[in-house]
Amino acid sequence: MIKRSEFSFSGYEKVASSSVFSLQKQAINSRSDTELSKLDNSIDSMTSTKIKVNFNESAFKNQVYFKDNTSGEYIKIGLSDENLNKLKSVFDTKDFFSRDDGSTILNGKAESFVGGWFGDIAYKRGYLEADSNSDGFMSSVELMDTYSGFMSEGVYSMTIKADIATNIEGYIKFDKNFTQKHSTMVKENKYTSDTIEKELNRTLNSDKNSDGNITYGEVMNKDEHEQDVIDQINFLEGYELDLSVDEADNRVVIAYNKQRSGSTLTPEEKALLSKAGLLQDDKLINLSSVIENISANITKVDFRV
Repeated sequence: MIKRSEFSFSGYEKVASSSVFSLQKQAINSRSDTELSKLDNSIDSMTSTKIKVNFNESAFKNQVYFKDNTSGEYIKIGLSDENLNKLKSVFDTKDFFSRDDGSTILNGKAESFVGGWFGDIAYKRGYLEADSNSDGFMSSVELMDTYSGFMSEGVYSMTIKADIATNIEGYIKFDKNFTQKHSTMVKENKYTSDTIEKELNRTLNSDKNSDGNITYGEVMNKDEHEQDVIDQINFLEGYELDLSVDEADNRVVIAYNKQRSGSTLTPEEKALLSKAGLLQDDKLINLSSVIENISANITKVDFRV
């Protein structure tokens, strides 16, 4: 098991500004006061009962309404005090219509912003489809069908114990392979929530500057990044495949071991590793700049991490 203290890390500052998630673009509907008053009288009857954003009841006291452009229906969802106050500090006062019961109808850019992040979670990350029984609660099994994962990619050398982060990938399926590879951050609940409502609140909070993009640096600080890289390296270095399953798996193991040893792979072996998600990316930068002045015979091991 490799320890974080044994490795040196670079590249975080470069990838920290890369986008992990982005809101779904929505049309801006700036309603007049008259239109909002009319909507106030009918919005409850127009609110979706099919799209479940929470389980039984809201976890937040501030109820807001917005129109979801994808379904064409109005959504009622709870926001934290922090998130509602943040929205009010960013958008025009005309974008918030207060109802007699204390709830709020979002309008204009505020509605487009909240609806856009809802769309990202519900559709692009796949929460709605993954909620197989449509009860609003995302079980651990259902969450594995969402695309809630994100990670840094780069290259590392076991010889000189160094890692370089080169880019960021988002919308990764949150399946068993991902959760095993990113074990520490999974335990720290970095990626998912058990309802759309909770994930929307987490997302609004994570979008620090409310620009409609969540960057890697907004959700993963440098210490967390380094720990996550170490978790990935430990997973890759200790990767084991079941040799007893069938001949195809055995061929994958053989090809994987050839790749690790630096041997040339046949096209068939490359295809097998690609299908298994284990093929090295030949386009990744090498570590020559890092190991300058070190013997040219040092063996480098490059993986996507």
